[in-house]
Amino acid sequence: MKSLLQKFGPGLLLAATGVGAGDLATPALAASEVGFAVLSAVIVGGVVKYVLNEGITRWQYQTESTLIEGAMGYYGRVAQYLFLVYLCVWTFTVGVALISASGIAFYALFPVFEEATTGKVIYGMGLSLLGLWMVRVGGFQVFERIMSIAIVLMLITIVFTVFQFAFQAHHLNVDHNQWMISRGSLDWYLAVMGGVGGTVTILCYGYWIREHGREGKNGLHHSRIDLGLAYFITVLLGIAMVLIGTRITIHGGGAGLLVSIAAVLEEQSGTLVSWIFKLGAFAAIFSSLLGVWQSVPYLFSDLIRIMNNGKEQVEGQKSPVYAYALYSIALIPMLGLPFGFASMQKLYAICGGMFVPLLATTLILLSIHSEKANKGFKQSIGLNLVYLLIVGVFLFLFIGAVL
Repeated sequence: MKSLLQKFGPGLLLAATGVGAGDLATPALAASEVGFAVLSAVIVGGVVKYVLNEGITRWQYQTESTLIEGAMGYYGRVAQYLFLVYLCVWTFTVGVALISASGIAFYALFPVFEEATTGKVIYGMGLSLLGLWMVRVGGFQVFERIMSIAIVLMLITIVFTVFQFAFQAHHLNVDHNQWMISRGSLDWYLAVMGGVGGTVTILCYGYWIREHGREGKNGLHHSRIDLGLAYFITVLLGIAMVLIGTRITIHGGGAGLLVSIAAVLEEQSGTLVSWIFKLGAFAAIFSSLLGVWQSVPYLFSDLIRIMNNGKEQVEGQKSPVYAYALYSIALIPMLGLPFGFASMQKLYAICGGMFVPLLATTLILLSIHSEKANKGFKQSIGLNLVYLLIVGVFLFLFIGAVL
């Protein structure tokens, strides 16, 4: 286990954090609404996130600074405040979605309440506090081990469920219209592309490789390998949930998503298969909550340090800002639990999707600026064109979804 974590630890953390919010709930909800068309969104989203994360990681290795340090220094004071506002809004929406999803997943395992929404709120609040305690007390090594176990568990259970539920069904009624992307489905398509593999949490990978002490060309080589593994796992699980989502009608606006899937599984394949799915779903979603609780405070800590002109020298988990951000992430989003799960899930995915073109644009601008200033960040014209294409695709989808 120790050798595996040394080689692939940051990548496994990235996969476990992204899977759950973006790669279970959103693809399943979207597939239930618009069909197989969202399969391409899962695949393209995974490829896009790999390309962007490779660029961010390369920036960190070549400049020995995080992307936030580079971007905020380039954009200036106004951008720092705007990003702080955006980060607060994103954190609230993703926090609500993760607490809700964790509560529902645990309710699917232990349905002691009459209503799923009641279980969502009570279980969700308890699991948020549990995640807070595990991050605060356990430290990075304990966190990494728990997340690695979770990613293995979710892989085994979700893939097993797909074979039982989708491929062993007596027949698959596939309407050719399910493969078509209509104007009315662009919002879901954007939500899946934005949510798959994480959004703002992409930035957290750089802090995890720092915890591992990676540096230089050898570190970049290892990072490219475990990033590839992370997004392969992410896409695989996203496809699995699309297949499941097309086989079930989700009632109640999404609050009973996992309960509904588990009920159909129990009817078609038995109690054992149903429990295996519920266990894997809970592992996926709670590990995502735990990953966000552990990683996003790094961003707040780094940003506040930059806004204070580096006056706060303490970095990482020892920073007071890290602790304040951790408590805020675990507690404040509880206020949003009365809102519907499906609406919050979709809102945070679209909100995160808006971050992707901004990230691609930042990498383009930093590469041009670094070349002029001779700061050591090297990037080909071809790769900048790829980033420009990513910006164009997301803006097209966003405009089509809004208008």
